[in-house]
Amino acid sequence: MNFLRIVLILLLPTQLWAGIINTSVSTFPSFGNVYPFHSSTAFYYLVSGSALTGNILITAPPQFEVSLNYQYGYSKTATIIPVSGNVTQTKVYVRFSPSVSGAASGTVTHSSPSSTTKNISVSGTGINWAIPTSYYNTVNTQRGAALKTVLYNKILGHTATSYTPGVWNAFATTDVQPNGKVWDIYSTRFDTASPYEFTLVTDQDNGSGGTNEGEKYNREHSFPQSWFAQASPMVSDLHHIFATDKKVNNTRNNFPFGNVTSPTFTSLYGGKLGPNSFPGYSSTVFEPNNEYKGDLSRAYFYMATRYENLIAGWQTNGNADDVLAGNAFPSYDSWQVNLLLSWHNLDPVSDKENKRNNAIYAIQNNRNPFIDSPQFVRRIWGGSLPNEPNIQSSLLQITNNSNTSVTLNWASGNGQRRLVLVRAGNAVNGLPVDTIQYGANANLSLAPQTTTGNSIVYNGTGSTVTITNMQVGVTYHYAIIEYNGWYTTANYNTVGFATTSGTTLPVNLLSFTGEPDGNEVVLNWVTASEKNNHKFEIERATDDRVYKKIGEVKGQGNSNKNTRYKFRDQNITSNNQDINTLYYRLKQIDFDGKFTYSPEISLNLHPETNIPALFISPNPFGKEFAIAIQTTTPANLQYTIAGLDGTILKKGNEQVNETQQQFIVDNLDGLPAGIYLLQVELNGRFYHYKIAKKQ
Repeated sequence: MNFLRIVLILLLPTQLWAGIINTSVSTFPSFGNVYPFHSSTAFYYLVSGSALTGNILITAPPQFEVSLNYQYGYSKTATIIPVSGNVTQTKVYVRFSPSVSGAASGTVTHSSPSSTTKNISVSGTGINWAIPTSYYNTVNTQRGAALKTVLYNKILGHTATSYTPGVWNAFATTDVQPNGKVWDIYSTRFDTASPYEFTLVTDQDNGSGGTNEGEKYNREHSFPQSWFAQASPMVSDLHHIFATDKKVNNTRNNFPFGNVTSPTFTSLYGGKLGPNSFPGYSSTVFEPNNEYKGDLSRAYFYMATRYENLIAGWQTNGNADDVLAGNAFPSYDSWQVNLLLSWHNLDPVSDKENKRNNAIYAIQNNRNPFIDSPQFVRRIWGGSLPNEPNIQSSLLQITNNSNTSVTLNWASGNGQRRLVLVRAGNAVNGLPVDTIQYGANANLSLAPQTTTGNSIVYNGTGSTVTITNMQVGVTYHYAIIEYNGWYTTANYNTVGFATTSGTTLPVNLLSFTGEPDGNEVVLNWVTASEKNNHKFEIERATDDRVYKKIGEVKGQGNSNKNTRYKFRDQNITSNNQDINTLYYRLKQIDFDGKFTYSPEISLNLHPETNIPALFISPNPFGKEFAIAIQTTTPANLQYTIAGLDGTILKKGNEQVNETQQQFIVDNLDGLPAGIYLLQVELNGRFYHYKIAKKQ
């Protein structure tokens, strides 16, 4: 009798690893602490290649994103297209966009046919909101001067540090890049190479040097010292003191901030000194790069609030009269208020500002409320809403589609954040309304709604969401709405937005296996539930991978209990003398003719003996699962976890021996709930498992 053994294998064509992929780095420093549903500052690196036979596919691990554009287009993947097999040095940007709290790590992979995959290690930590729950509990419906006074009473009386060495020492946590270098608000760049970088302490201004850019860094009072007569505690208040290049700082001097179109001086980063082109003031001003205009405007709003009891008396100090109005509110001349409002809208709060605010809070015990809640700016000083985003999300696709959950992936537009709306049966028609902030929940049964039936399952800066508690076999419609602003300043782009739709699987397939029985193969499968299920067609393929129908089994129609099915494929060996492997899949067909395919299983017709046994537990899993092996010989085991679309999410390898051995695959808490594919390679054989991550 000819006994067969089921072996799941992965067929790869014989390849010559001729193509070469190069990356400028192999690891990045940690992206640090980032709030869930926010994004870190993006790092960039260079990718090049030669003798390539296909595109370079760049894939980020869970909770990280990549883009070929610094400002937008972040997604789980990016593609670089070679020209005549070559890729010249191309910038790729990567950022951390956590959806949960906790440490996250992984590798950004770079793959191309016939090329060795290149990896870059990335890591970061999602943290809970750092603002104490009661910090803004006195804020309710106040506006204008009244709200400003409420905030003043909250942030006054801070713990003042010394100017020397206190401010210098503070820079180690308040103004430091992830790579440990000084974060210079006038010279640090992340979209391209910084013109120079400073080492903490070593390059600190010691009274000499600084006649050229890049020699020394010092302490920039963005709100000049002369305006408050160098008095305490303003002179050492970290919320308005930034690390900057000494040369640029001295050039800025105590000139107001403004917009410059005809500069008399331009720094290496692009800071400009010259006559103001912003309406209302025409004398000399300094204009920083766009990336930091919001940081500086919010520092000025902080100064007007923290020192509202003093600022009216500063108007006659030095050239303070150029910007100060001589009152507690609005504190600044109208032209300066309008400029600061425009900068605030132009440059939204960044991860850098959040980190800096938290670091200063640890030193001074007070916060900048206009970083924590940017909407306070408009509630106090008025002004227009930020502009609507003009680049919508794109490449919206459904992955990991199952019976009750769906994962959406997209490439982000140029909005500060985005909403994902879901509606069953029909297109989304309950669009968000400007100046209203919406909550979100990926659990569809708990998700808030814009209008009846239009559920909000995501509100954040990232490019993926896994939606759970969906109905089996239902067609859902999805829309991604880009927006700028926050709370009462939210401005949604409801004219152009990305949409798609898809149907959750009508059958919940728990297992699909094959067992040998003489010259036959017995196929078994189990469903947990079925909806509108007419039948299963059984398909088989040989080494040519061309599937043909070999039979069918009637479905249950609608069922909410486990149902077991069996099908016998007869006379296997006599009909397939020259075939090495048989492949099987199920074609599930609805009563309306729609169909989906099951995962594929394969059968080796010429097995060797002593094939190791593997066991996966638990499945479904939470933060980790175990792989247990029973083998009679030492071996090297390698495993990969991938999404249903084939995207590799985690890799690893272990040495096993002749005794049963169990090891843990951990650090999986960053994976969204859903279905994944586990591939295990042992002694040249490949095993496939369908595994599930719990909510």
